Amino acid sequence: MPILDWDEWYETGILSIDHQHHCMFDALNRMYDAVASGEREAKVRWALDFLVDYTATHFRDEEARLAAIDYPALSEHQSEHAKLLEQVQEFRAAYHAEPTAAHANQLANFLVEWIVRHINETDRQYVAAMKAGRAT
Repeated sequence: MPILDWDEWYETGILSIDHQHHCMFDALNRMYDAVASGEREAKVRWALDFLVDYTATHFRDEEARLAAIDYPALSEHQSEHAKLLEQVQEFRAAYHAEPTAAHANQLANFLVEWIVRHINETDRQYVAAMKAGRAT
């Protein structure tokens, strides 16, 4: 059972960004499912590492797109991304140090809350600017 379902409500209308967000949801759900089904630590660790790495890749891509259109709030957006990555690295380090379901679930719950808020508040602010810059 997924921890977070993709819905039209999360769509920005920018296909490449929506695709990456959808992939982040899938990665988060794979990690959560691995924990919930009692998978081996190696599978949970792989899913967790993939989620963190994919999120960092998505942030770099999003920031590059925003830089290309001279988005005025880019530095604030980058700061929010950096803060999240720092927090996620702390969760990942805690899991690697003590690979318990509790640590993985703390990260999953934190990310659900963060992703929903970030997409529907922060990312919505750049949609018009990206569309004007013809981002796809």
